[in-house]
Amino acid sequence: MKIESLKIENVGGISSLSLDSFNPNLNIICGENGIGKTNILDSIAHCLSLHSSKILRKKAGSENAKIQLVTDRNSDTPFLSAIKTFEPRDNSGGHDLILKEFDRNFLKNNEPYLIYFNTERLFSYKWIESLNVYEQAESHLRNLDGVSNEKAKDWFIKNELLSSQSYTTKNDKNSIELAKKAFGILNQSYSFFALKQDMEIYIDTPTGMIPYEYLSSGFKTCISIMWGIIREVQIRFPDMDIQDFNGVVLIDEIELHLHPEWQGKICNALTTLFPNIQFIISTHSPHVIQTAEANEVIALSGENGYLEKRTLDIAPHGFKGWTIEEILTDVMGMKDLRTQLYEDIKKKFDNALKNKDVKAAADAYDKLDQILHPTYPLRALFKMQLDALKG
Repeated sequence: MKIESLKIENVGGISSLSLDSFNPNLNIICGENGIGKTNILDSIAHCLSLHSSKILRKKAGSENAKIQLVTDRNSDTPFLSAIKTFEPRDNSGGHDLILKEFDRNFLKNNEPYLIYFNTERLFSYKWIESLNVYEQAESHLRNLDGVSNEKAKDWFIKNELLSSQSYTTKNDKNSIELAKKAFGILNQSYSFFALKQDMEIYIDTPTGMIPYEYLSSGFKTCISIMWGIIREVQIRFPDMDIQDFNGVVLIDEIELHLHPEWQGKICNALTTLFPNIQFIISTHSPHVIQTAEANEVIALSGENGYLEKRTLDIAPHGFKGWTIEEILTDVMGMKDLRTQLYEDIKKKFDNALKNKDVKAAADAYDKLDQILHPTYPLRALFKMQLDALKG
């Protein structure tokens, strides 16, 4: 399954949005804070889940709301898309988003092919006392609730222990080998070392062998996403090789817990490890966008919930040659990259130059000199302007 288009009307804070052509591999949704990035991912997930404790709401003050999702698996069904509309929930006047009855066949065909990672991804140390050998696939089809990391370590240990057994299937063996490969994909200097008798996972690093939990929070966050995908596919499709999975993975705020260096690596690592998956992610990070190709970024703009995909003047090879500052201003819509303190002092300096007030200009320059970067190129210009005023 690949998502081809999405239309949203009066859902959450979104009045109207139409995205007509998703990239089959990677889609990076960005825009100013609060514009509705998470709402978009939730809307996609809601069209592909009947098993959820979460409920989307229609936009306040609107009478009707609708989400329409089109995938490339529609040729298998008589329906063009999944359409969800709001209908009364009870006499209190509340409205829930429900799937139209005639589209349930669409859901049956597509639901297992979507995996959603929400913002709850960080995990702490876990002592393994026992292993859950069997998990029901139905419990993992709660797409709007997101993938849980709670049993990621249990899953890895169980599969590693079983990988040497003759009755373990080829698909399960391939899954654990791909899970081990994830360490090296993220950093070639790291690799899986061993699972020891203390039921701890040990990693070979440039500084020596360390327990899995001793990895940085950013490294573990990346691993948890990769392991989460492998685990979900293994449970949902026991007869499928992990590399044959060609579904959709949603990741909200992919940069969470990641150092900027990791933010610049995560998308390439995911698409390298899972080349057949369509990723749709949201981000506030210019470092994530800086790694993108020309057709992989969905930059949103709009007012009062009426959103559209902005047309960007992009180089043929995407954003790989752009600076962080250029991405912040031209793609993410930041109007100013300086602090308010800088702007206030600079305004006083400019006004002092205009009014030929030497003392005020000198005071403002001294303050600018204290807060500017040591190699800021305009510092010399400011000094020249002050010296010219002094005569």
